[in-house]
Amino acid sequence: MKKSKFIFVFFLVLGFLFSSCAYRDEMEAIKSMKQIDDGVFYLEFEGDYGLDEYLSNGGGKSVGDLINFITKSLKKGTWSSPRNKSESEVKISFGDFGCASLSAKNADSCGGMIFGRNYDWNDCAVMIVHTKPDNGYESISTCCLSHLGINRDWEPSYKFPADAVALGIIYVPMDGMNEKGLYIADLMAGDRETTAQERGKISVTTTDAIRLILDRAATVDEAIEILENHDMHSVIGAAHHFAIADNNGKSVVVEWANNEMYVTETPVLTNHYTADSPKKDDGINEQAGNSRLRFGILKDTCEALQYKLNTSDVRDALKSVHASQYSKSGEELTAWSAVFEPNKRKVVYYFRENYDKPIIVEF
Repeated sequence: MKKSKFIFVFFLVLGFLFSSCAYRDEMEAIKSMKQIDDGVFYLEFEGDYGLDEYLSNGGGKSVGDLINFITKSLKKGTWSSPRNKSESEVKISFGDFGCASLSAKNADSCGGMIFGRNYDWNDCAVMIVHTKPDNGYESISTCCLSHLGINRDWEPSYKFPADAVALGIIYVPMDGMNEKGLYIADLMAGDRETTAQERGKISVTTTDAIRLILDRAATVDEAIEILENHDMHSVIGAAHHFAIADNNGKSVVVEWANNEMYVTETPVLTNHYTADSPKKDDGINEQAGNSRLRFGILKDTCEALQYKLNTSDVRDALKSVHASQYSKSGEELTAWSAVFEPNKRKVVYYFRENYDKPIIVEF
């Protein structure tokens, strides 16, 4: 994803979670939170975090709609970013870099598929979220806490409700994999076109859609059906596309152009329009040059291995396109690289381009 300072101002921060007087699930989630590395935290939520309620109320077309829903759902007062107590608007700026994703057959003995993802942003605090929803699939997702206005040097108190704002990150995943082996990642598509579909369907924003797909889709086809049955509204004033893959071997890019959704099979994705749409990259646009370079490196790597990669192969492929080597300002980096193995129900993380220090999460 292109480097942007976007703060989701109390973006879905617990309006869903605090709509009743029963805080047991929320309290247990805060108790489960632990720090697993410098600026990296892990949290589990088992129970109902309000996705059905959100959708039954029509979902959200904008951050403003989400704020209104949250405010109405709270019993007392309003919530704001923990960094800026009076903040009420999203702040947006754009940088020059973006993410990468790949899908291949797992060359290890466990078989199945293997997925890799770079999240290129800045040195943000990270939350790994393990959810077990009452009405959905178990999953692991990765979230950048700066999207809730939480600083890189955040020190949680591990108490409820002091750290309750962090639970809002459940609705702001950047990537993840569920128990069925369905993988999804959000990447920037290359320009500032926004999507605002108005087809009379329930509305979702970019990150809500990721949460919905992780919770409800077992295959790529099911994920596509979910997106077709909801009106997409993109966030941060920029174009997004999704890399979606499953353990059956199907891997696609989903993009929106002129409010129409386009789906094309591809095992590799970076940050230029790739689907067969009116906006498909023509290979000439200079602004997409960095993205095409990284796309080509990943594609060549996968082709050389006949799209049969093990964990180390995926790590090395992601390392070959990490962000800081392309940075002009020196501020950009790959906040995390992740290797997803569905058959092992395992994610191997490498934070802040430290590829000698794997952190393994199994679920």
